[in-house]
Amino acid sequence: IRAVEEALYTKNIDEEFNPSICTIESDGNLLCIQNSKIENLKVEVNGIRPCGGAIVLNSLEVTDETISFTCDSPSFAKDDWLTIIANIRLGKDVYKVGEEKEIVLNGEEFNNQSFTVRLANVSNNKEDGCGGEDFSETACGFVVEFVDIITKYNINSSNTNIVAWSASEMRKYLNVIENEEDSGTIFKALPEKLQKVIIPTKVISGKVSSDKEDFESEDKLYLLSTKEIYVTAATHDPITKTRQLDYYKEQKVTWDEFKTPAVKYYNDEATQWWLRSAPGKTCPRVTASGGLDASYLYFIYGVAPAFRIG
Repeated sequence: IRAVEEALYTKNIDEEFNPSICTIESDGNLLCIQNSKIENLKVEVNGIRPCGGAIVLNSLEVTDETISFTCDSPSFAKDDWLTIIANIRLGKDVYKVGEEKEIVLNGEEFNNQSFTVRLANVSNNKEDGCGGEDFSETACGFVVEFVDIITKYNINSSNTNIVAWSASEMRKYLNVIENEEDSGTIFKALPEKLQKVIIPTKVISGKVSSDKEDFESEDKLYLLSTKEIYVTAATHDPITKTRQLDYYKEQKVTWDEFKTPAVKYYNDEATQWWLRSAPGKTCPRVTASGGLDASYLYFIYGVAPAFRIG
């Protein structure tokens, strides 16, 4: 770390160089990004040179780091979250859709249980709508989802409050909401380093009627919508301003014919799980066979959140 900081200060004598994040390359030198510009930084180290990892910087000082002397190829399963984010920000095409990783959830509800997450999306195509001013970010960029159900919960505790996702009890259960002390049960259970690399996401959850504006919120964790899984969604698709995730697109998943990849398990049993709610008395859910249906908001079904990293 001292060698890195010395190299940074030396480089700054000749030019302004204040990167935010760097990866440690196989030769022990750094590849850094500064204002979307990528540059190399040579580091003189006495002793064994590291060959992997990442470094976060603030005003030329190292604020976080992971250093590896094991020269393995990049792997979503093995790389720590800081290294993954550094590779993503540097535009390295090293992680593929469908790759999986184990994480441990803490807190009383999970008691250090291990769960599997999957890289469900890497594309950010403008042709599909990504980047549009009124388009949901929930299926754009690097999206990670839980492969299976982590717990069970309701969208709302009663059907008397007919709301969209943005005002649901489920959203409060997943996310830390300002001035809500009992919010964020699931987010708080995530590993601390993962919490740091999850980015806020614009979540669109449909509208009451055609002449109204879409409900919109900004969240760290969210449920997927019907369209984000199925290429065809029949009548259970009130949320339209989004796209099918790369993983489900590659699998050619449909709600009626090829639906096996949409099946998720809870305690080793295929179990139905909630999708993101739009305004109305019912909310879409994936059936135990991977099909599509809808239920009242107070029913307790599986929860398999998604989130974006970057």
